[in-house]
Amino acid sequence: MIQMIVQYEVKQDLLSQYRDTINKISTMLPDFEADMFSCSQSDEQNIFIESFYVPTEAHYHALKKMRLSRNHSVFGILEDFVPGGLERMGFMAIKQKR
Repeated sequence: MIQMIVQYEVKQDLLSQYRDTINKISTMLPDFEADMFSCSQSDEQNIFIESFYVPTEAHYHALKKMRLSRNHSVFGILEDFVPGGLERMGFMAIKQKR
C-alpha cells in the first residue's frame, strides 16, 4: 500500500470554488482504488495537503499523471486554482509496510 501525498497552494480568491472541486475529487478517488482521503489546510497561506492510500506504485504513478492532466474533466479544474498551474503541485509516495 502506498500513501500518496499531494501539496499545493490555492489562490485566495478561488477558495470557495476550490472547496467544491476538492469535494468532487474526494468522491471520485475510490473509482481509482484510492481510500482514506483527507485534505487539510496549513497555517501558512493557502497551502493544502491531500493524503490518501492507493494499493500499488502503479496506481500512484497513474493517478499522479491524471492529477497533472489539464484535460482531465475534474482534476484539470485545479489548473486555474493553483498559482503557476498544475505543474506547481508536489507529490510524494510513502510505501507502507505490510
